Amino acid sequence: MIKPFLKYHIKDRWVLWQQTQQLRQSKEEPVLVFTMAKVGSSSVYNSLKKQSNIPSFHVHTLSVAEEMQAKALCKEKGVYPNSRSPVPILHTYVFEKQRKYKVISLFRNPIERNLSAFFDAFELYMGMPPHRFKGSFQDLERAFHKNLDHSYCKDWFDSQFKNGTGIDVYDFDFDSQKGYKTLSSNQTDVMLLKNDLDDTLKSKLIGNFCSIENFKLNNVNITSTKKGAKLYADFKSHIRFSKAYLEEQLESKYMNHFFTEEEKKVLYKKWLPA
Repeated sequence: MIKPFLKYHIKDRWVLWQQTQQLRQSKEEPVLVFTMAKVGSSSVYNSLKKQSNIPSFHVHTLSVAEEMQAKALCKEKGVYPNSRSPVPILHTYVFEKQRKYKVISLFRNPIERNLSAFFDAFELYMGMPPHRFKGSFQDLERAFHKNLDHSYCKDWFDSQFKNGTGIDVYDFDFDSQKGYKTLSSNQTDVMLLKNDLDDTLKSKLIGNFCSIENFKLNNVNITSTKKGAKLYADFKSHIRFSKAYLEEQLESKYMNHFFTEEEKKVLYKKWLPA
């Protein structure tokens, strides 16, 4: 595995340069995998990169200022960012030129997304990687509730997507039984996908949306397969949530738009104390 220093300063710098050249030279519409973190977006992005020549980008915000703040926070904590942000070059070569682009955005229920996000940034929150953690589940619970932004998931389409694209997804009907939708607005085509759809269906939908024949989604960056996976699994088995916390997460505009009542009932049953 490449050390974080070498990855950030050499590999990621090279990748960003390649992306810039491709964006400048290609006549195809760029595809932005623009989505909240920990919903399977890395798998979509990496599959697009490997199976097409379409300029493809993976971002969780389109705000240059927010990317700079995140970079500063990583520096403060002594942690290297996961990658170099393509947001500045998107502003230069796409938005400022009013170039058409496509967006793929996935979403996930906020309880499991929040747990996955906490462990994905474990070192940032706990000061050590999860496989070195020797504390208690109670320590983790306190850190989870204190440090994580618990509104991030349920507010993301308002705070990030709408601000970044000018598109309000809540203006469009969504069939929560199907779990996917394609819409067009502001000369931008958008595909919305529930992250737990069958991979075969997701592959077909993304392939059709991006005009890629025989597209196949290959999963990467799965929290449950990383170092510290046992702690992650054990913590998920241990933690339960108050009714007030679950109501805050599940009785939201986000959940009511994208999820069925039955899905909400299942989440209450799973995460309330016995």
